[in-house]
Amino acid sequence: MPEIGLLPFARVALDAATAVLPPYRSRFSKHQFTQPQLLAILCLMRYADWTFREAEVRLREHSELRAMLRLSSVPDHTTVYRFLRRLPDDTIDNVLGESVRRLRRSSRRGRRRACVAADGTGLAPHAASTYSYAVASSMRAGRRATNTF
Repeated sequence: MPEIGLLPFARVALDAATAVLPPYRSRFSKHQFTQPQLLAILCLMRYADWTFREAEVRLREHSELRAMLRLSSVPDHTTVYRFLRRLPDDTIDNVLGESVRRLRRSSRRGRRRACVAADGTGLAPHAASTYSYAVASSMRAGRRATNTF
């Protein structure tokens, strides 16, 4: 199964996000970043397993990725986090569905066939693993954490 690189994935994610979201939330927005750009960054974060701060650093380091996302500057990690918080729940499903349709169409045109597996874990602003919760609880109780799940 071929692995999709960051640049092609960013292109498909930005195209799909552009089809699903309007460029700006309101006409009074700062117009510094578009909603599809921020959503494509969230998709990249999920694809590459980056945190908000890692995404900011990687985008600063990777000029081709910034160019693919049409970013003139790199958004701060809090900008991406706040965008995630106000994003409707069904929007991510719509973008994933649109991405699958676009990848399926590209495979019909003779390009390499791509497999898509969508996992939504970690796309919640307050997501935490059960292990982290167990460690924090046991530390508050004054005992050592054990793996008893």
